[in-house]
Amino acid sequence: KLNDDIYLTGNVGDSFLGLKLIKKKTTIDKKLRQYFINKFYCPEIPYKSYKTIRKFANSSIDISDGLIDDLKKLINRQNVSFKVDIDKIPISKQLFKYLILYKKKKIDYVYHGDDYQILFTAKKRDRNKILKNFNHMNQKVSLIGEILPKKAKNLLYSDKKVFKLTKYKGYSHKF
Repeated sequence: KLNDDIYLTGNVGDSFLGLKLIKKKTTIDKKLRQYFINKFYCPEIPYKSYKTIRKFANSSIDISDGLIDDLKKLINRQNVSFKVDIDKIPISKQLFKYLILYKKKKIDYVYHGDDYQILFTAKKRDRNKILKNFNHMNQKVSLIGEILPKKAKNLLYSDKKVFKLTKYKGYSHKF
């Protein structure tokens, strides 16, 4: 709904790097390598989240095809758009370490998919209740953006830099 907050459970990006390693499209040290491959094969599913999400969410979807593509599916044909802050998208300490060590950009790892975290929208007035409920469950949740009127463009930004969404496509099913 219009002016809702956008939330994301858990971290994103680990699975994509795991897939790149499996396909031998990149190499890293052995310890980090095993961590990311494990995240691809055994993602952490936020099972405990469903009760809180059910209480507060206006809409929700899992991140299987990629953050941006799944967010577009979430708003579908509604008369709204979204604004997401790349700096607020949660990543693991291991992915952060990888990005620093190998001089990579966060944006290139957070939009691909296979993360199986939950993306959901909820009323701004429920923000404190949502954060309190997730904290009580010891379940990570991050406020990453907001829903805007349709006349606004979908927007992905970081530190006053705006990214072209056409570049950041997730997995596309071919039938």
